[in-house]
Amino acid sequence: AAEPEPRLIAHRGGVVDDELIENSAPALEEAIARGYWMVEVDIQESKDGRLVVHHDKNFARYYGDKHTVGELTWDEIRQLRSEPGGSSPLSFEEYAELCKGRIRVMLDTKPPAHGPKFYENMLAALQENDLLSTAYVIGTDESKNHFLDKARVGIDIEGLEAAVDAGENVSQRYFLFMHGNQLTEEIVRRAMELDVPVVPSVNI
Repeated sequence: AAEPEPRLIAHRGGVVDDELIENSAPALEEAIARGYWMVEVDIQESKDGRLVVHHDKNFARYYGDKHTVGELTWDEIRQLRSEPGGSSPLSFEEYAELCKGRIRVMLDTKPPAHGPKFYENMLAALQENDLLSTAYVIGTDESKNHFLDKARVGIDIEGLEAAVDAGENVSQRYFLFMHGNQLTEEIVRRAMELDVPVVPSVNI
């Protein structure tokens, strides 16, 4: 059989450079334009329970505001403007709509813990935009537990072997998610034997 072609996943919401900021609409559009297979997106919760696409704990980088995501309401967050680009943060609903029919999503939910409504809203946005069945999930254990059997969930080799021992349907439930420098040929072969996709993360 032919070796599977590698596919690229854009980190932090798209193609990020000196002009395109993390988790922004322009960064996402650039990832789509360059033919990325999937985009990893960071999701947090505003003071009033809205899903906000943002990586850092606060808005100091890019937006010059030291408040955390959870300290501001959605209306307050919408007033922020980035440097560079002059864009405001996106809601997850807006981000998902931009992805619909164009690119898959990897969901990285950030601490602290979230209530059921947070996940209900995320699920609704994914379903509405036909993104749930192809989504990959990383982030907190809480998030991964919530999405188990709804989308593929990231797992390391130890967790994968434990799931095999427990008789789980690993090829449907999981993808192997480890830093690229931790992966060995043996680990990759084992995942492929189990029909589990392998996603090496490369953070530089």
